[in-house]
Amino acid sequence: MKAIIFFGIMLPTSVAAMGQSAGRIAGVVRQNGRTVQNATVQALNINVRGAAPVLTASDSNGAFEFTGLTPGQYRVIAEGEKGKGTAVAVLAVEGIDPTGVDLDLTMAAYELLSSQFPINEVVTIAADLPQSVNQVSKSVNTISGQEMRERADLSLVDSLRTVPGFRVQQLGGFGRTSSIKARGMRNSDTAVLMDGIRFRDASAITGDTGSFLSDITLTSVNRVEALRGPGSSLYGTNAIAGTVNFVTPLPQSGFHGQLSGAWGGLGLQRYRANLSDGTSNGKFGFNLGVSRTLYNKGIDGDDDAHNTNFQNRLEFSPGRRTNLSVRFFVSDAFVKLNTNPQIVGPIPASDADPVKAIPLAPSEIDRYLSGTPVDQLDPGPANFIPDVNDPDNSQRSRAFQGQVVFSHTFNSQLSLQAYYQGLRTSRNNTNGVLGVGFQPFSGGDEKNIFAGQIHTANAHFDWTPGETQQITAGFEYEFEKFRNENITLDPTQNFSARVDQRGNTFYVQDVLSLADRKLQIAGGFRFQTFRLGTPRFTPTENPTYSGREFKDPPSAYTGDASVSYFFSRTMTKLRVHAGNGYRVPSLYERFGSSYFFGSFSSSGDPNLKPERTAAFDAGIDQSFLGAKGKISAVYFYTDVITAIDFALCLSVCLPKDDPLGRFVGYYNTKGRVSRGLETSIEFRPSNSTSVFGSYTFTNSDERNPLNPALAASPGIPSHQVTAAITQRIASRLALTFDLTATSSYLFPFFFFTDDTQGYLLYRFKGSKRGDITARYEHPMFRDTAKFVIHGTIENVFGDKYFENGFRTVGRTARIGLGFSF
Repeated sequence: MKAIIFFGIMLPTSVAAMGQSAGRIAGVVRQNGRTVQNATVQALNINVRGAAPVLTASDSNGAFEFTGLTPGQYRVIAEGEKGKGTAVAVLAVEGIDPTGVDLDLTMAAYELLSSQFPINEVVTIAADLPQSVNQVSKSVNTISGQEMRERADLSLVDSLRTVPGFRVQQLGGFGRTSSIKARGMRNSDTAVLMDGIRFRDASAITGDTGSFLSDITLTSVNRVEALRGPGSSLYGTNAIAGTVNFVTPLPQSGFHGQLSGAWGGLGLQRYRANLSDGTSNGKFGFNLGVSRTLYNKGIDGDDDAHNTNFQNRLEFSPGRRTNLSVRFFVSDAFVKLNTNPQIVGPIPASDADPVKAIPLAPSEIDRYLSGTPVDQLDPGPANFIPDVNDPDNSQRSRAFQGQVVFSHTFNSQLSLQAYYQGLRTSRNNTNGVLGVGFQPFSGGDEKNIFAGQIHTANAHFDWTPGETQQITAGFEYEFEKFRNENITLDPTQNFSARVDQRGNTFYVQDVLSLADRKLQIAGGFRFQTFRLGTPRFTPTENPTYSGREFKDPPSAYTGDASVSYFFSRTMTKLRVHAGNGYRVPSLYERFGSSYFFGSFSSSGDPNLKPERTAAFDAGIDQSFLGAKGKISAVYFYTDVITAIDFALCLSVCLPKDDPLGRFVGYYNTKGRVSRGLETSIEFRPSNSTSVFGSYTFTNSDERNPLNPALAASPGIPSHQVTAAITQRIASRLALTFDLTATSSYLFPFFFFTDDTQGYLLYRFKGSKRGDITARYEHPMFRDTAKFVIHGTIENVFGDKYFENGFRTVGRTARIGLGFSF
């Protein structure tokens, strides 16, 4: 059965003054000219952060009505009988006019209005407020839940591969280290949010989300939003080059469920279950999701990895003005780890040029695994050994995140939202004596534990003094703890390090819509102070830090401004965005230590300065063919003014002796500058065809390069192309092809000999990964349920490439089955 049309319209908003009467929305739900009975209709005030939706149903004539609505801008969603489609509209309710606005969801209305208002998505990440994409003045991409299903994505990093300017890497197979390098920046320069609240690991080396990126699977997700560009004024530390928001779905009325499974190459087994229910009046609802993903073999046949994710969301609205939301995210993951890639063969006499990366032949890798020393291998033309199996090296990662969000609307002009989040993370690395290369000094299993906690309390007011302006002001308190323990067979060699930090933040933002909403202006400012706790070490005080004064990190001041103007006649949008950012040094970077043979070896520097950046971008969006397509182009420039780096050769990297007497460690240095061009095209020639493509050029250079003759930033290709093409056939079958391809890039390996030490830069060839997915949906039980079967061929070209010397997945396939009601 053909779906009800899916569309969005944006009408001018008129916000009433305080105390004026409430509004009304009335309309009719239609499908192909006929009215639809018993359609679920939801109205959500998108001007109020955290507002609860109001629900009703269409009568026998397809009519629906909402009364007593607070003035504002509403997104109205009509869902037909189960499996019969969805329609969306965004419109204004004026408190001055109690009769409200009549809404008729017909194809004629869509065709009439879409040419005037071509952009229909609603996102929150650009201003930390609900906005239509038409209002957004920054570079934003949204990946919908439908797109993720059509591509059969398994994890968050899978979904982000096609975002322009995002360089997504997976070092090995599922569960291994994943990273996002946005706009030529580093792994730590992209922040990750869960429903708009920061998710980061306090015990991670750079205090970001990198340790858990590969553990966030798509268990229960509504959409993923990606902000390209600075976001520190909104989201604080690490939001330097990009921000990703993982948005979970709101509960819907009625009882719904879904069961699915997938099986495939590399020993894949994937199981997922979701349940949701909600009252018809919208006062209570819940979502519950759990997934289990296993790869029993992995790339080398002994790369066992498994992951369990649990998500829960409860929504309670005792009144139309008040909402309480409780959300949980739990992750429990295990992965076997391999050795790190390393140099093989003679070191070139000159490092003026990078060497072309050539992996060691499989036959020599077998000799290496059987115990042949590196200097006795026959490398031939090869110059590096890829990651190889280490049978007793593994990592178990756990994360627990709990959020409690309270929101209340006082009147048409003022609302409050307050939340608390508790986040606990831990990573237990265990390594034994088996395997090649470096193994534990103790001659037995060693366990290295990294654990962190972050507690965040936030309260902010949203004030709408007039129909063209919205002001947000708030306060945030954050407390984080870091713990590192090393446990060996010999208790005298065990050690631990503990330290904590507190932060207080004040922030404000002003968003303006002028010139009949064609001109959008947004500006924000954030001020944050830090207070560092006293570190504690066992079994004794760490001599590197004893007797020294520990200074609190300097306060962070960040600002952000963006402007856009929409020319309705030509459907052209111009936008400019500028801001500065920062990353506070992680607790590990300041107090990272190890303990060998009764003495400490430290890599941290307690008095590291924060990383500071400045960024600018300017873009144009051009819609065409009656809003069926859009072309975008963005120039970006990001400058890391002060950076934090790690070196295995501080005596070489530092201009003078290290005051802490370290020979390895973290230090402040010059950063990098990255500039480039992001272009993309979106085209929907019909309801059954969608095309997305992007090309990104990036020129990222180090100001303090490892090799003075080679300034290019490591791991950053100059050229990247992405594509996602979906063709739907007869409303039940969808075929999707997505592609990610990059040019070559540089990456350094450290070496030391009797005579010298340093870094050798390798040039790795680019990747060319294409996936093909087919998805078939079969309605059942009079369209109240459906059966789904899908199949995917990964890396259909069979391209063999390495990510920083780590092996990647070759051509493989998987099949999945699902049932939903």
